[in-house]
Amino acid sequence: MSRSAYACRRCGKSQRVRPRTILLCLAAGLIVGMFAVASASAILPQARSAEGGAAAKAPTQVQHAVVPVPGRTPEVTATDLWMTYSRDAVAADHLYREHPVMVTGTVRSVERNYEGDMVVRLGTGDAFETVNATLATRNDPVLATLTKGRPVSLLCVGRGTLMGAPLLASCFVR
Repeated sequence: MSRSAYACRRCGKSQRVRPRTILLCLAAGLIVGMFAVASASAILPQARSAEGGAAAKAPTQVQHAVVPVPGRTPEVTATDLWMTYSRDAVAADHLYREHPVMVTGTVRSVERNYEGDMVVRLGTGDAFETVNATLATRNDPVLATLTKGRPVSLLCVGRGTLMGAPLLASCFVR
């Protein structure tokens, strides 16, 4: 009987494990491991980087917080708005959602969304994170002044977040 045979041809007894079975077991183990890591990262507190952890642990450092003053529109930068939502979305919603806010930042892009409205994406310093501001008018001549890389100031109404990106609506260029 050959050593490379998977089973005995007389009695049918398995002689060795098939490579296909080994691959299926390894794939199943990999999938289980990915789910374990994903669920553990959702349950356990996030580990802080060296610079972020030191800043968060320092008791003398005060975090930026915009305190709404009655009758006055809060002014924030796109970076501060994004950071406020990334730290505590519930508190940021309390400050900005359904409230007017003046946001300043650098235009990353100007596009149309699925409804045909103009959307200005403001850069935050991170290549993947933006603040998305939907303009109130579609064909305003001021839109021609919005070009990539230029600073802009928008008067908007906060709408919360979508996939971690702050949303602003009914915006006017100031």
